[in-house]
Amino acid sequence: MAVNHPTILLAPVLRAEKWTSIDLHKANTLEQYARSAPDWRVVDIAPEEGLASLPFGKRIIRDFLYPWRARRMGAQYNQNGTRPILHVIDHSYGHLCAAWQPSVVTCHDLNHFTAPTLTGPALHAWRLRVSMMKRAERIFTVSETLAREVRHHLDLPDEKVVVAYNGIDTDVFRPLPREQAAARFPELAALAEKNLLVLNIGNNIERKNLPTLLKAVAHLRKERDLPVQLVKVGPNLRGDGFGPMIDELGIAEAIIDLGVIPPADVALICQLCHALSFPSTYEGFGRPTLEAQACRLPAVLADASCMKEVGGAGALYHEPKNPVQLSQFLEKVMTDAAVRERLCDEGEKNIQGFTWEAHVKKLVSVYEEIAAKA
Repeated sequence: MAVNHPTILLAPVLRAEKWTSIDLHKANTLEQYARSAPDWRVVDIAPEEGLASLPFGKRIIRDFLYPWRARRMGAQYNQNGTRPILHVIDHSYGHLCAAWQPSVVTCHDLNHFTAPTLTGPALHAWRLRVSMMKRAERIFTVSETLAREVRHHLDLPDEKVVVAYNGIDTDVFRPLPREQAAARFPELAALAEKNLLVLNIGNNIERKNLPTLLKAVAHLRKERDLPVQLVKVGPNLRGDGFGPMIDELGIAEAIIDLGVIPPADVALICQLCHALSFPSTYEGFGRPTLEAQACRLPAVLADASCMKEVGGAGALYHEPKNPVQLSQFLEKVMTDAAVRERLCDEGEKNIQGFTWEAHVKKLVSVYEEIAAKA
């Protein structure tokens, strides 16, 4: 006999945000719902975004129209007194949580408390929306490190915060034939034959700590005389203001900017590179670490925030602002076959602890707990 579960109203971020990692999180979670929780009805309640292109349009939709829509959808899916559960999938939309409906929210990071890039009214508005997460029945965090931050900044009891690690899509990120990668990226494959390729994935904001990586690349090329090239996946470095530093360091010819590319192409790029450098000083989780490990690409990470919690024994960890140490570790993983093999093996073991199946099971267990109290 089928169980009459309450409907889950999934509230994603607006497409206009262009937050790739959160969009991927939504896609991975929805796919796993269909596999692990097929008897739960999940409804995407994102509003229309026709106004988003207008001045202040995104803000109007996010701050005013979206809360109204969430409340209206809550009333629509109220099944014989069984209220739906609203799941807000990003903490920046914490203002959608309200007392009139049971809700949960997923927190991916609290960088604007720890390493803010917003200022003035924008920072105040973000912190206000995030503080409204306190109205949720439960807050999911994607790492234990982040759970401690949430409890601290929002002054919450332990039981209100639940860790649900992100997973890794091993259908996409896995060891693939080098020939397949070379066919897709022939110029990069040709470079890899005579150069050492260091991969970096992500945006270029301050906490990503890219100056340390650029200095490490320069050190490897000038002081160690190694043919190192930096393969950058994400927004263009020069477009984000790193041109003067690149020119000053004399590494313009060592930068390969690939732009924003789909996950399947990222997996192929991993087959051609020799190491991942992810020197970020703050992350709520850090997907690139697991993506590299799943592809058997050794990782060198900053010893900061949750990096060791996610990377485990499958990475080397450098002092966050120490480019020389970063260069030493990159040289080690790219030139020492034994170190490289050990990290690849440990990385493969590590990713077993991060699955979307386990993530969704944790969500469903909390849904059931909330439903039982209703």
